[in-house]
Amino acid sequence: MNLRRGPLLALAVALSLLMLSPADARTVTDQLNRTVTVPDKVERIVVLQHQTLDILVELGAADKIVGVLRTWQKLIPGLDKYAPRIASLPTPGDLQAANVEEVLKLKPDVVFVTNYAPPAMIDQLAKAGLPVVAISLSKGEGVEAPKLNPTFVDDDVAYAEGLKIGVRLIGDIVGKGDRAEQLIDYAFAQRKKVEDRVASIPDGERVKLYMANPDMSTYGSGKYTGVIMKRSGGINVAAGVRGATKVSMEDVLAWNPQVIFVQDRYAPVADEIRKGAAWQHVDAVENERIHITPEYVKPWGYPLPEALALGELWMAKKLYPERFADIDMQEQADAYYTLFYGQKYTGPN
Repeated sequence: MNLRRGPLLALAVALSLLMLSPADARTVTDQLNRTVTVPDKVERIVVLQHQTLDILVELGAADKIVGVLRTWQKLIPGLDKYAPRIASLPTPGDLQAANVEEVLKLKPDVVFVTNYAPPAMIDQLAKAGLPVVAISLSKGEGVEAPKLNPTFVDDDVAYAEGLKIGVRLIGDIVGKGDRAEQLIDYAFAQRKKVEDRVASIPDGERVKLYMANPDMSTYGSGKYTGVIMKRSGGINVAAGVRGATKVSMEDVLAWNPQVIFVQDRYAPVADEIRKGAAWQHVDAVENERIHITPEYVKPWGYPLPEALALGELWMAKKLYPERFADIDMQEQADAYYTLFYGQKYTGPN
């Protein structure tokens, strides 16, 4: 994080503090429970969190974005197909670092950051006179709110309610409140379809799943990834570990998952597993049930609306094809993408 305080920064701070008057500003509460003063009309956005970047595109606010996080292409590959201009935007920071002077040059009305951004980063941006809004898409309380790997009483409830709060907050700030409600309603209506179809599957017949990330890492409890597995009718074999963490080959062999999922952003991991000698006696490998998730599944640590609307449905169809034989994922994806991205889905299913 760049914490330099040169003449340019000092001048920019002075000017930014004069930008908002009580007549054209309001206060909002972000997902770290911070009170933030933002302009009534937001026209310039710097976004340093990939989930919020994706949501802004879905809300139809991509034209307001003037700066993006440095690693967006790695974290959300293909997003520029639906918002081409973001590919040429300045990158003044990332999830856990920001160059304050570079952010100030972009004259943003608001800066979106992740809930686990370092407090010093948030403080530095705020002291420069910038409205900084932290988004988590989870309902964390107290010390759990700023954690990358939080602990919740109920992961499902925490992410469902937190997603609603986060999407509404972003929509409200950028003047897209009605579209935010449309996005939420669509996502949760789709989710209910999956819930109804998998509800009758006995616990003993549910498929055992494993999410394979690079370097023997996976997602345990406390992350949305565990929720999407459960919601699709499966059982996360790594539920006994917490957060995003490394496990051993011995752990995987003992768990013996029936299906292995690999996120599209980590696609090479699937071939490593198929070719790896140690993996050959795992049920999922023996039965060739290794699936790379399409880009719309987004089975990340934190949820996105399309993960609820499309991801849980795709995963459930992979696990229980007979229960979802009538579902055409291309049609489902096209409907969602046309509505919220402005064009049909162009990636793999």
